[in-house]
Amino acid sequence: MALESVRLAWKFPAGRRPRWLPLLVALCAGASLAWASVHTRLESSTPAADEVLSSAPEEIELRFSGPVNGALSSVFIVASTGDSLRVSLSMPGADGRTLLGELPPLSEGEYLVRWRTVSADGHPVEGEFGFTVAAAVAPGESNREADSESQGGEVAPAGQRDTLPQGPGAGRVLLAGLGLACLLGFAGLLWYCGSLPFLGTRPIGGVVRGLGWAALFFLAGDLLGWVVNVAPTGSGSGGITAALGSAIGLTGLGRVLLVGLALATVRRNGRVAAGLALVAVVLGAFSGHSATISPWITAPANAIHLGAASIWLGGLLLLALVPGGDARESGTDQLGPVVRAVSSAALLSVVLIAASGMIQSAVFVGGVEAFTGSTYGRGVLAKWGGLAALIGFGAFHRLRVLPRLAESGDGRGLRRTVRVETIVMLAVVMLAAWLARVSPPAWH
Repeated sequence: MALESVRLAWKFPAGRRPRWLPLLVALCAGASLAWASVHTRLESSTPAADEVLSSAPEEIELRFSGPVNGALSSVFIVASTGDSLRVSLSMPGADGRTLLGELPPLSEGEYLVRWRTVSADGHPVEGEFGFTVAAAVAPGESNREADSESQGGEVAPAGQRDTLPQGPGAGRVLLAGLGLACLLGFAGLLWYCGSLPFLGTRPIGGVVRGLGWAALFFLAGDLLGWVVNVAPTGSGSGGITAALGSAIGLTGLGRVLLVGLALATVRRNGRVAAGLALVAVVLGAFSGHSATISPWITAPANAIHLGAASIWLGGLLLLALVPGGDARESGTDQLGPVVRAVSSAALLSVVLIAASGMIQSAVFVGGVEAFTGSTYGRGVLAKWGGLAALIGFGAFHRLRVLPRLAESGDGRGLRRTVRVETIVMLAVVMLAAWLARVSPPAWH
């Protein structure tokens, strides 16, 4: 797994530490303080919002814009007296977009429907609307269901309110972004330096393990926050089990387990640890948008996208951690072969990231107007701008820096630009984590 050209017995100055890493974390934190728009919305309901009924309904039906998780859904009927009743739900139909609940006999009065569900890509949404049961519909008073049927149209929910559940939204985006960044760096560094002698050197060996533990902490925290947020109120252990048993929950558990196994294996077999970490990286492609919207296309594309990004970021971190000075003064030219190996891997990564990114952009964003007319589209454009900047760094390294390195052997200029490139790439990773919380135009 590790390249021959990077299996080198480097000796680092004892006091050297990557002091620039805290700056990267701070920039990542600042870039992630945003929250997302609603993914799934309530399209229609029976009874409809603000509807006045001449007789009590026997059931309630909620129709959503996309598939939802029935096990993580809840509907409460609240009377004007404040008494509430939880409705037992079922999911008729094969599209997974409808929740159906049987109602007990309702007396005359006003009722509030409070619903909460989790979209297929793992994001919770909730809302509420009201209806009234009257003995008879007064003359001139609107019965919205009857009006709709007479016009041959569908009941549209007026007076309803759809919201994201209250909670530490920006905090979860931050956890997810830092977890992804640390996981990509952990797996990428291991891919390059999976041999035991190299992992035993300082400071790279310590950074590899530090990234692994940080990834484990952030990914586990993100998973825990998601479970707490999506488990229905009052469901107890059953709601937690349902959350962890969903596709999102199983994916999150799998990533945490694989990172833990990689950490347990890294001292004994770096190559196996690298394989486990890379599997954890690509496993993320099978949840979220890529597992919901045209998954037979977007899931493989996203797996390639994440794997290539990990190799690219790992190479940047490796170069940034190399000690300064002129390699030729010490009688060894170790930096040159490593730079060439990382540069070749980065070039392939750029091609794979660009190709897989174009596929996902075409599927998720759709038409050209959606790139500037939607929050998600503008975020994708910003991400492409970041990729263009990274490609510019790579071109500068190949055309200007590497020739100078071949002549003088001094890699200090390379390391300075690589560290800036690393900061830009981590900002792009945090942007990707934010985009995972934004509704793509194709979703609707």
